[in-house]
Amino acid sequence: MKKLTLTFCALFVVFAVPALFADDGPEKYSGKEKQVMAPAPPVCDWYRAHEWDLGIWGAFAFASDTGNTGLTNFDPIIPDTNPFIFDVNTGTTVEPQSENPSERINIGRWSNNEMFGRDNTFGGGADVKYFWNKYFGAGIEALGLAAKTNFMGGSLGTITIRYPFGRWSPYAVGGVGVVDGGSTMYKYFNRKFTYVGGDVATENEFVTEDPVSNNHIRGIGQLGVGMEYRVTCHIGLMTEFTWNFIFGQEDHAERLRPHAVAGQDVIEDSSTTPPTIISSTPDNNTFVDVIPGHGSDHQDFGMVKCGVTFSY
Repeated sequence: MKKLTLTFCALFVVFAVPALFADDGPEKYSGKEKQVMAPAPPVCDWYRAHEWDLGIWGAFAFASDTGNTGLTNFDPIIPDTNPFIFDVNTGTTVEPQSENPSERINIGRWSNNEMFGRDNTFGGGADVKYFWNKYFGAGIEALGLAAKTNFMGGSLGTITIRYPFGRWSPYAVGGVGVVDGGSTMYKYFNRKFTYVGGDVATENEFVTEDPVSNNHIRGIGQLGVGMEYRVTCHIGLMTEFTWNFIFGQEDHAERLRPHAVAGQDVIEDSSTTPPTIISSTPDNNTFVDVIPGHGSDHQDFGMVKCGVTFSY
């Protein structure tokens, strides 16, 4: 009897106990519930084919020809009077207002650079690019730089070659387009008079450095390299250096325009009425005025860009 009882107990342990702890289905668990781990999201493709990029950037530009021409200040008007009347009775000299207008004469180019009118400047721009595959893209670019009192702007068509790795992408860029504006610094001799009673009272001579606007359209070629870093899949930071070649405008050199203004040196005696003219000698004032030229010389420049890109 005991053997039979032990046999039944053994069978109960073998078959009944495992059944008590068995799963009833996929939704029922005993003990702690199972934790189902969601799959990790895939890492985004930082640089993609068929990608549109919008770049907005600030720029620092520097001229290829820096400094100035070393032109000295000088008085181009010889002699300085036109005409004058010397009164032997009073010992005074009179210069008639009607014969001595204030003058402003261009005496020559001052800045070596003929694009900015100075050695360097700031500006900015934007570009749009389309990458038909991961490595090659084409786009358009608009830029503007602050020349002396005259804005310089341009637009280019560009080709970009890049080699992405991870978030980083070094690239090379080239383009062609047109620019307009800019200015050149020239020196001017200024001669200003004040008048009292129809005669010259005081005379002031001084030299100024003033910009002459360059309003001729010229061609521009661009070569450069850069680096982009993607902060997110759609936003990046970029820095780029380009060298810009100005060409295409027919060159017209500066011209010198001589002037001669006829006058008289008159000596008279005012003790008589009317004054007695003692002598009168022709006295021609002469000077040379510079007519600014225009062209594409001395206008090449380098440019450093830093900005943000948005890719879609």
